[in-house]
Amino acid sequence: MKIAYLSPMLMQFAFGGRKLPRRLAFSLRFAVAAFAPVTGRAAASNPPATGACPAQGTVSGRVTAINERLELTLEDGRVLKLAGLDPPHPTPDDPELDIKAQQKLANWLVSRNISFRAVGPERDRWGRTPAFVFAGTEPAPLSVNESVLDAGLARFEPAPEAKPCRLRFLAAEAAGRAAALGLWSDPYYAVINAQDPVDFAERTATFAIVEGEVTNVESNAFRTTLFFGPRGTHRFSVTILQRNVKIFEAAGLDLRKLLGQSLRVRGLLDTRFGPQIEIASPDEIEMTYKPSEAVAPTPALASGH
Repeated sequence: MKIAYLSPMLMQFAFGGRKLPRRLAFSLRFAVAAFAPVTGRAAASNPPATGACPAQGTVSGRVTAINERLELTLEDGRVLKLAGLDPPHPTPDDPELDIKAQQKLANWLVSRNISFRAVGPERDRWGRTPAFVFAGTEPAPLSVNESVLDAGLARFEPAPEAKPCRLRFLAAEAAGRAAALGLWSDPYYAVINAQDPVDFAERTATFAIVEGEVTNVESNAFRTTLFFGPRGTHRFSVTILQRNVKIFEAAGLDLRKLLGQSLRVRGLLDTRFGPQIEIASPDEIEMTYKPSEAVAPTPALASGH
């Protein structure tokens, strides 16, 4: 699913209704945002984002700096973390990958006005305010979070504060990945095949995305484990502690019924006892399907593709 950021009027005026090439569409989205000030009024308070994914901000500010974590410093000293984004890190093939992402975002936003909607009333332990950020003119300002994912400048991070926008963020990430933009052009950031031990060795103790088919599900008093691939001492597994199983059940997901399903899982990769990722929420997994499989995905696992 491709997310449109330009208004139908602008699309028709500029391109006669023709579909834009992907790279041109991305460049134009950033160009439109860069030269259009935010005109919305700032709200008196900064309420947390709840329910549906917000389409605009409630508080305005001016960006003065962006660091390599893609955090925005505003003129009044506030620091915004783009909710739901995992910024890139240096890789063996591109030791300046994080700096390149920082520069691209800075070229768009520094010295320009934005609006944002904070997620929660308080700052995190690093003094940042997780937020959904917007730039451009009303009535349809651009989502900075989505644009960054769409450009391949970050991956989706399934943090609780990003839940209202999960499907939109996954769709934006998928579009950037399909076009091999930004970090997706670096082999280090490729989605790991659950049966590829070489890739696991290179990504230990990092945030990783793994894809494969569940071949066995085992439960005991402490955890439920999803195994991928043939039996063996080093096959990939996903662990859900029993205290978190109820979270999946509340979402209508029976973990036993994932047997035989193709999943994409994201989280911290631990290789001490064989490659594994521990998850605590359905938001950390996506159901994937072959093109020939006309099966509606479980709402809690819908990938947004």
